[in-house]
Amino acid sequence: ATTVIEDIICDVCGESVIPSEIRKRLKNANDFSAYAKLTASFGYGSKRDGERFNFDFCESCFEEIRAKVRELQGK
Repeated sequence: ATTVIEDIICDVCGESVIPSEIRKRLKNANDFSAYAKLTASFGYGSKRDGERFNFDFCESCFEEIRAKVRELQGK
């Protein structure tokens, strides 16, 4: 069986990561890759051993997150 994904939602703002004009003609969102994906997994010995997290971000929210990380790094 093939899973058809109709949309991909940003985990920060809750909006679709797929522009509406593209979403109208896209048959399967699996074919869309112009967004950020973050996967975090924790290994043996960590307090979250075996846990895995997946996040999707639209480009706008990704830029905000990236700016925040740079700010925290003092750059």
